[in-house]
Amino acid sequence: METHIEDFIARAYQVELYEIACKENIIVYLPTGAGKTFIAVMLIKKLSADIQKSYDEGGKHTVFIVNTLPLVIQQRDYIRRLTGFSCGAFSSEEGVDFWHTKDWNAQLKQHDVLVMTSQILVNALCHGYMSLNRINLIIFDECHRAVNDHPMRQIMQFFQNCSKREQPKVLGLSATLLNANVKMEKIKSVVQSLEVTFNAKITTAIITHKEYYTSPNEEMVIFNRYIVDNVGESINNIIQDAKNILNYVILKDVWKYHESSKEFRPKTTSQKLQNVLMDIQYQLSSTGIYGASKCILLYLIQLECLKKTTDDAEAIYILEYIISKISTCRKLLEDEMKGKEEKERIYKYSSDQVQQLFKILKDFYKNKTDDQVFFCIIFVKRRFTAKILYQILKNISMHDEEYKFLHPDFLMGVSVNPYKNSKELLCISKRNKEVLLRFRNGLLNCLVATDIIDEGIDVPKCSLVVRYDFPLDVRTYIQSKGRARHAYSHYKILIQKDESQYLQRYNEFQMIEKYLKKYLEEKSYERRNLPTEDEIKNELYQYTIKPYIITGNDGQMCCITEQMAITVVNEYCTSLLKSKFTCLSPIWILHRISENSNNTKVNKYQVSLKLPLPSPLRTVIFSDSMPSVYGAKRSAAMKMCKELHKIGELTDKLQPVTAESLQKDLSYLFPNWSDENESEKDLIGTYKRKRHYQLQFPSALYGVFPRPQKQVYLHILHATPKFSAPHHDNRHLIFYNLLHNNAGFGILSTKQILEIPSFPIFMNLGELNIDVKVNHTTMFLSGNEISLLKSFHTLIFDEIVQVIKLFMVFDNYNLDNCFLIVPVDENWDINWKVIKRHKSIEHISPPVPFHFKTTDYELALIKPNYRAAETYIVTQVCHDITPNSCFPTDNFSSYAHYYKEKHGLVINDLKQPMLEVKSISRTIDYIIPRHMHSESKNRRYVDSPKNLKEHLVPELCTKINFPALYWLKATTLPSILHRISQLLIAEDLRCLIAKETNLGLLSNNKWPPLVITEEEREDSFEPLLETSTMENDNLPSEPVLNGPEIDVLNTESYHYPWSRYQEPPDLDRNIEEIQLIQIEHYCQLMNEKQDKNNMIIANEKVNFLIKPSVSVPPLQILLLKNSHGPDPVQIMYALTTKLGHDAFNLERLETLGDSYLKFITSLFLYNNFPKYTEGHLTALKGKIIGNRNLYYCGIKKHIPGRMKVDGFVVSSNFIAPAYTVHRQIQNVLVNAEVSPNVLYEIQIPKDEQFSGQISETTMNEMQTKILNWETAESQTGMEHYLGLQTVSDKAIADCVEALIGVYLRNMGIKDTLTLLQWFQILPSEIDVDALLFGTPQNPIICEGNIDSFMPWASKIESQLGYKFNNKGYLLQAFTHPSYTPNNMTECYQRLEFLGDAILDFLITNYIYENCGNLNPGALTDLRSALVNNIIFACLTVRHGLHVALLSYTPELNNTIERFVKFQEDRNFAVNDELLWILLEEDECNMAEHVEVPKVLGDIFESTIGAIYLDSNKDLTTVWNIIYSIMHKEIDEFSKNIPKQPIRVLYETQGANPLFLKPSIVNNTNIIMVPLKVTIAGKVKHFHGFGANKKQAKCAAAKQALKSLLCKK
Repeated sequence: METHIEDFIARAYQVELYEIACKENIIVYLPTGAGKTFIAVMLIKKLSADIQKSYDEGGKHTVFIVNTLPLVIQQRDYIRRLTGFSCGAFSSEEGVDFWHTKDWNAQLKQHDVLVMTSQILVNALCHGYMSLNRINLIIFDECHRAVNDHPMRQIMQFFQNCSKREQPKVLGLSATLLNANVKMEKIKSVVQSLEVTFNAKITTAIITHKEYYTSPNEEMVIFNRYIVDNVGESINNIIQDAKNILNYVILKDVWKYHESSKEFRPKTTSQKLQNVLMDIQYQLSSTGIYGASKCILLYLIQLECLKKTTDDAEAIYILEYIISKISTCRKLLEDEMKGKEEKERIYKYSSDQVQQLFKILKDFYKNKTDDQVFFCIIFVKRRFTAKILYQILKNISMHDEEYKFLHPDFLMGVSVNPYKNSKELLCISKRNKEVLLRFRNGLLNCLVATDIIDEGIDVPKCSLVVRYDFPLDVRTYIQSKGRARHAYSHYKILIQKDESQYLQRYNEFQMIEKYLKKYLEEKSYERRNLPTEDEIKNELYQYTIKPYIITGNDGQMCCITEQMAITVVNEYCTSLLKSKFTCLSPIWILHRISENSNNTKVNKYQVSLKLPLPSPLRTVIFSDSMPSVYGAKRSAAMKMCKELHKIGELTDKLQPVTAESLQKDLSYLFPNWSDENESEKDLIGTYKRKRHYQLQFPSALYGVFPRPQKQVYLHILHATPKFSAPHHDNRHLIFYNLLHNNAGFGILSTKQILEIPSFPIFMNLGELNIDVKVNHTTMFLSGNEISLLKSFHTLIFDEIVQVIKLFMVFDNYNLDNCFLIVPVDENWDINWKVIKRHKSIEHISPPVPFHFKTTDYELALIKPNYRAAETYIVTQVCHDITPNSCFPTDNFSSYAHYYKEKHGLVINDLKQPMLEVKSISRTIDYIIPRHMHSESKNRRYVDSPKNLKEHLVPELCTKINFPALYWLKATTLPSILHRISQLLIAEDLRCLIAKETNLGLLSNNKWPPLVITEEEREDSFEPLLETSTMENDNLPSEPVLNGPEIDVLNTESYHYPWSRYQEPPDLDRNIEEIQLIQIEHYCQLMNEKQDKNNMIIANEKVNFLIKPSVSVPPLQILLLKNSHGPDPVQIMYALTTKLGHDAFNLERLETLGDSYLKFITSLFLYNNFPKYTEGHLTALKGKIIGNRNLYYCGIKKHIPGRMKVDGFVVSSNFIAPAYTVHRQIQNVLVNAEVSPNVLYEIQIPKDEQFSGQISETTMNEMQTKILNWETAESQTGMEHYLGLQTVSDKAIADCVEALIGVYLRNMGIKDTLTLLQWFQILPSEIDVDALLFGTPQNPIICEGNIDSFMPWASKIESQLGYKFNNKGYLLQAFTHPSYTPNNMTECYQRLEFLGDAILDFLITNYIYENCGNLNPGALTDLRSALVNNIIFACLTVRHGLHVALLSYTPELNNTIERFVKFQEDRNFAVNDELLWILLEEDECNMAEHVEVPKVLGDIFESTIGAIYLDSNKDLTTVWNIIYSIMHKEIDEFSKNIPKQPIRVLYETQGANPLFLKPSIVNNTNIIMVPLKVTIAGKVKHFHGFGANKKQAKCAAAKQALKSLLCKK
């Protein structure tokens, strides 16, 4: 509709009707173009008080109902422009069918006016997303459609359950009032029925101004019937022969629905092909030879597309047969027209109907007046007729000058099926919008259209409307005429000569139109009465089948109507299985019943309904006997819906139960969850979400600072070199002797300390073993002695190690980390002599004049005074070397020469002996081997102490008065104390778990030492990913189209799953130029499959592999008994993240814990939720073992504060014992949320630091600086000074899994379940013995002859090397969900769910136990290579398990057959190339062809699950079978771990991969990741799909690798 200024000015009759509408419900009856919508807009504004309130505060909505999808957007924009209200557009194209409560609530809060199709509102009301009492006004556009079962009428039926005072006002809009052909005498009753439906009075107005309504010049145009000549006869004969063949062909698609009665089966491929043939015959008779030729060409293109998307070999043969037959027909047609110019071909070989159309167009154009513009719409009945006429009109405009004025295009209807998600439908919809836009803009002037635009679509005021096909009914007649909106427009109807019935109907249409107008004008508004309540009750509120109505816990009413029941059943069946090959459907059986009524035999119908195998409802439901087949089907569906709701398979919203809705009643499984900000829920449990946690300190070192006359304990820090004495190097030997000396340091505390495992530290010289002699001796100290010890302690950490910052004070509160470090002598007594002698550190400058004394420098500490340098220990006084001695290099003649040239120093005493020295390293982070330090990764050891020999001049050095031994050993203290703290924190956690669960030893024990191997850490792959994703602007890319274009996608690109550079080729408009490669391109973009190399299995017998007899290595985890539990070292591993940059981390243990968690949770769910489908079990398992749940469980047990998440750096994150940020200042910083970086602005006087007593002046200064400082950042690196650390949610979840891994390795499968219960991951009420060892439930749920289903049973048992005790498990393992004959067991899905977890658990444990000390990345890669659908599918085929699959899915069988052929050709080889080439089913979407059908992996997993249950849950039996079948792959992959596809792609030279931003595929949970890769010097684009970003990237990488290989 146009938006000129006059459209915003109300006309007199509009005001009159608007005022009536304000008073009561009315139906506005006005001609097309008379401005009905403007009346609706005025009413919306009038009643807008309710919709302008907030929805949360009781506000309401206005709903505008339209009949077609294009009108949704059009009317939304119109209302928004005229009212300024927020208007929402709701249609299937917008994904509304997939919305749930949250989505609806968000939309209802956002918008005031809702424009939608009627079915959308019906669904929203039925499922309780909207209610009538929250709607103030409903406007029904084209309300005449509200008859029979139309959704508009259903909406009005909802008024029955809404009190009269809460019912919305109703406004109907119509230009016809009639929806179908009606006899004159019935018009009055039809009109009155419409009034009853809407509880409204029909109101009209007399319009005198011709511009306000449609009144075209109407004319019939007669055409002669087309006589089919000889070529036509030949074509009809060919087509008839083909139709006869199709009558006898039974294709595999018939078997999909063969169990249902034929009345309920969809059209088969054969029937669809017959329709094609009949349409060719129709078009030949309608358009002539020329049009028929175009018709056949269009169908050839369509059939080629169909062939590209068909897997069934037999169907392809039939398609090729039909293609050859209609190609022959086209050849006959072209031969008939041979030798003629195109213009002559068009005129000579087109029917008279087409010729008359030409004449109408030409005559109107020639005779149009000056104020007329040629805008024409040609209405046709059939979509193909629209395409054919477009081709004819396009060609005549190109080849005949008289028709140059024509700029034609066509428009077709499209209905979006939300459950099909067809790109082709989206493509048609997009092109329709483009065509309409061009038509409105004047770029087109002739539109050939189906009835898509006969109702309300916004088109220009057409000056000419032509009905090429006679209108079917009066509604179509009136509305198509209504498109002739120009003041002097013409309306032409083509009618075949001698077709008197059409003439008669045309006259009836005109009479009905006049009668309606006269009747309503005579029976004016004042004379009409609103329908009575009895009329409404007796006519509107009558039901063949009563709705099923429930009221949910939220008080919201939901219902299933008879019209919806079948849809709900179908949706439920679809929800049972997500597969690219199988869409489960119910089985409908029709029963004919004869009943006697008043001695008359009456035929009635009954329908039985059975659901697919995955449904827990196995009962066959019978309908009531009904007079019609469809009524009986509805009755059965309604009864089934009621039963499904009773057993919980339908929610209280009366929709198929989802994993999310099921989990609402399972809160007891998630006791630790908390309600967090809904907008951030996707971040919870991820690395991106980081939070602060209180650090946990060792209980043994908490509040243990010595007190006078209180017993204290001395714990010796005994360090011994693990390297032999280096006699070849005096400097090293001196250091070795110092380190080997028993004298050193100890911890003095008021508590005993439990045994601590010995551990190594790594100095430059080599490795030292640290053995903490806990509780070595006890003593009592005086206040003075403690004061001396405190001074010496401060001296060490302030001047030697220098870690007491200017903002730190002595901790008088005696809280965390509060103990003393004291020097001990060789007998491990406190060295009071050193303490008293060295109350401070004295730096002695060389005297002037200088006098050398040897005893002053033996083992002395010195520092050069001419440069900043480390502290040195004098290892030897070299009397044989003086400053005049030769310099070691040729650059200088002597040492004196060196100092003068290099430093400008003159040495006075040239005879003084030189000092051999060795520096004490300033890098004192000793907890990991030197080669593991990140800064040493990329440098050579040119500065290694072994390569440096230094001699210093005594005269130029300052001497430090402090024992070298204690100075040297003091530098080890931070590393030793850090490791002790880690081990004690781990021991605290171990003791806590042992106390609360009885897992492990409660008493102290002598623990095995921490051993750190020299193995290199894993090379990180992530930096490679980051640095490799740079754009390369110099690469040639795909061509970019330039030039003007009308691009609807500029504003709506997100609606379409392709970019404008990937625009699908148009197969309908340029048909003469279409080539097969373009059809291939189109099919690749549009369909799910692209490779159509249909392969037939060879006739020779295939010899499948039998389970070999091999020696099976036992799994220690299955043999573990009577363990003492884990030790602190293992717990410490589990608490250390990769970001902790230690010599170890939790990642290997995390992988192990993950596999156990997956296994035990799967077993628990399988056992405790027998009615849950595999999809629901998987979703629930995902939530239980998901990172969010594990994160909540971890914080409940205070795990984050115990973790190590930062690298150990002495200078920045080691806190000296007994020193801290003043506790009051800590509180101020935390409460004020101020960045701890402000601490560096604080300087506390030394005396206040030492005493711990802060003066009022200092305190005020500090608080002023703090409160004026900036707000805290999320992470600054200084949180530890406040007793906090920042940990990501994901790291906590990983830590929980690693702890599970620790206990699994030490306690076994059974006891580790107790740990899961302690964490509250699984409920404490679980009967562990019953779960792990109890007898499984019998799989046979119904009696029958089980052998009849599986004549292959003994053969499969032979292949597996296992004989089943209960054959029910075997039958279940091979029953596909589509195989409905098996009513004895369930399908394989639940067994697959269990088997998947068992395989992962056992294989992961084998890798952990037998494949060396693999780094975490290699362990994960090997696990991924052995546990995946591709490997399992290959094993299934190699052992011939696939031949036993019981399935009713032909497409699936074809895909399996293709994969079997692929593996046959490769001699069933399984290697790493398969892993990064073949696409799994879950990795495919849109254009990708499924190469590895998921079902093959599924039945391998289900078989393992079946063996596990059949063997009474004997994992050893299962492992023997798994290893025997997989031993070759396990051995080969363990020796050469396959690389993951992403890594392979990055290592491919010249590929330059760039992964782009991921997105979510519309209305799914599927992630799509685009990828740009260089192939043969050009940039190519690929798209990967998966359940998460990682899977999607992997799928994209696989496609790229495949393409790269093809280019080689």
